[in-house]
Amino acid sequence: MSIWQKWVVQNPLFRYHLLRQARWLLRRPIYQSVLFVSPIVALYIWLLRETMQNNLYAIVLGIECFALWLLASLMTHSLFASEFEKATWDMLVITRLSASQIVMGKFLSQLAVLGILWLFFLPLLALSLLQDHSLWVTLRELGKSQWLVLSWAVLLVAVTLWLSFRLRQSMTTVAVTFAGQAFVLFILPVFWVVFVELFFGAEASRELEDFGGWVTYGWMVDLRRLPLVYNPIVALVGLFVLMEDPRAPDPLLWGIWQGIIYLALAGWCAFVLTRSVAKSARKRV
Repeated sequence: MSIWQKWVVQNPLFRYHLLRQARWLLRRPIYQSVLFVSPIVALYIWLLRETMQNNLYAIVLGIECFALWLLASLMTHSLFASEFEKATWDMLVITRLSASQIVMGKFLSQLAVLGILWLFFLPLLALSLLQDHSLWVTLRELGKSQWLVLSWAVLLVAVTLWLSFRLRQSMTTVAVTFAGQAFVLFILPVFWVVFVELFFGAEASRELEDFGGWVTYGWMVDLRRLPLVYNPIVALVGLFVLMEDPRAPDPLLWGIWQGIIYLALAGWCAFVLTRSVAKSARKRV
């Protein structure tokens, strides 16, 4: 049996969680479903119309990041915690599913939902870039930016899933996830710049703020910039600067390397979680 068949095709947990959101919407009264879907459809139509008239790349990219990174935690925080809260964990344990099938069924189902949502943003971003850039530049920049956005979303799903298993409480998990993401994305970079200025002087702080002055090679291991270069928001801003200013130095693998690191961390979280589930449920991996 291949991994695809084991984790997806013959995994009832994957199908259950993948269709859970659709079932929730279909079971609502029709007016509730309409009230829920109508604002989203109206916003998308408005964005599509405005995108065809103006370049809204930065705005659409910001909305995409907010939506995917927010939903990554909201969809995942209860996947393990609800099993303990509703006392269904023991029923899941006695099934014939292996630990990897339990983890990957929950993990991959959320990635599939995020992938469907991501497809709605792709035409908007492509139309925005094509207004001011060639097809080659559009494909290049779109590929790098979406690689960053999706890889960070995958990492969020993996970390939230691990927290959901460890904390075993839905509200605690979502609170910790949101607080941790806010700290990493917004608070840590500010603290780091202040720290560098206090201990290394104002000149070192100005160097951090000058993207054009960053080294072309070696930025991946530059300890002074690690909390900044591996911040997805800073990485996306850097891609935007490189796209708008052709004279700016192009750091080697900028945008690609960060995504590789995010996916590596996500894989490590999934591996640790699988081992923990196998140990807790006394199942094979």
